[in-house]
Amino acid sequence: MVMSQGQEKDNGATGFTDSLREIQGEYIMLGELYEKQKSYGQKLSEMMKTLQFEVDTTIPIRPEALGVPCRSAYLVSEGVVVIFNTNGGMTSKPLYTLPSDVIISIIQECTPELQRLLSEKRKSESTKVRSMERVLKELKKAQATFKQTKRDESSGDEDEDVLPNRPEDQKAQEKAEVPPPTRTSRESFAFRGSFGEKQDIAAISS
Repeated sequence: MVMSQGQEKDNGATGFTDSLREIQGEYIMLGELYEKQKSYGQKLSEMMKTLQFEVDTTIPIRPEALGVPCRSAYLVSEGVVVIFNTNGGMTSKPLYTLPSDVIISIIQECTPELQRLLSEKRKSESTKVRSMERVLKELKKAQATFKQTKRDESSGDEDEDVLPNRPEDQKAQEKAEVPPPTRTSRESFAFRGSFGEKQDIAAISS
C-alpha cells in the first residue's frame, strides 16, 4: 500500500512530537535525580560531621578515593575535605559539594577509621561510668552509716532523759507529796476551861 506524501508528513510530525515529549520526561526525571543526589549528599555529610564531632579527630583520605591526583587529603571537622595537590597548594570543600560518587568513596574510606575511634571512645567513657558508679556506691554506704550514727546518738539522748531519779531525790519527792494532817472543825473550836471560874495568874517577879 502506497502512502501519500501528506500522510508521511503527518506520521513524521507525530514521531517528532513523541520524541520531544520523551525528551522532556527524561529531562524532568533527570532533574529530580539531581535534587535527590544533592539532598542525600547533604544528609550523608551531616551524618559524617556528627560522627566526626564525637571523636574530634582529622581522618586521612587516600588520594585514590578522590579520583584526582593529589599529594594527600583529609576529612576535617565540620565535614570539610582538605586536599593538598602535587604542587603544594591546598583546597578545601564541604563534603556535600563534591560529586555523589566521590562522596560515597570518601565515606567508604573513612568509615573503618571512624568505627575504630568511636569504639575506643565508647570504651573510655564506659570506664569512666564504672568508676563513677563505684564512687557513688561508696558514698551511699558512708551516708547510710552517718545516718545510723545520728539515729543512735538521738536514741541515747532520749534514754538519758527518762532515767529514774536517785534514791535521795525520790524520797524527797515522796516527802513533798505527802499532805499535812487536817483537823476537823470540831477539834478546831473545842473549848478547854470553865466559864464560871476566874483564875488568878501570879505575876512573874522580875
